[in-house]
Amino acid sequence: MAIYVVRTNIKSEAKAEDNLRRAGFSTYAPWQKFERLNRRKRIWIQHEMRLAPRYLFLDTGDLPRNQTPWGVIRACEGVDRVLGYQGLPIPLSGPDAEALAAIRNAEADFAFDETRAGKLHRREIGKTKRETTRMKFPVGSKVRISDGTFTSFNGEITNVNGRGHLQVMIEIFGRMTPVELAADQVEAA
Repeated sequence: MAIYVVRTNIKSEAKAEDNLRRAGFSTYAPWQKFERLNRRKRIWIQHEMRLAPRYLFLDTGDLPRNQTPWGVIRACEGVDRVLGYQGLPIPLSGPDAEALAAIRNAEADFAFDETRAGKLHRREIGKTKRETTRMKFPVGSKVRISDGTFTSFNGEITNVNGRGHLQVMIEIFGRMTPVELAADQVEAA
């Protein structure tokens, strides 16, 4: 299995990919997903962006280099050239092919997905504010208050309420006192 790098014309990655697939080749291009807040509408809009703009990875299958129809590949609309040396296309070397396989696996595991769905899949956040706070600060963990009236006090988390606020037991005047704090007011001790 030989993988070659194809350079496409400007803004023609989708056209080149479609034409190469029609010619019988499989292609791959890694994508990154992210969200941006539309401040006027106050909604999150999902965007996709190529990690390697103007480049596609072309898999020629089991064809040897001298039997690959390079003229057909170069004639596909949107294709600028196949990267190589002195006009001869050069396939990706072993370590580069392994790195490309690692990128493919990382993309399948939502590593390049910065949307809410990707963060939920990677368990960086929870479905609700409460779940997210419980993931960061489990019940029974020791915390240090970093903001507010009780700055620099140490305490222990006893509960997380529905709004994602923490119930923390701190020692004031020799007695344990429950205090409700926001998650951004504490840090792990």
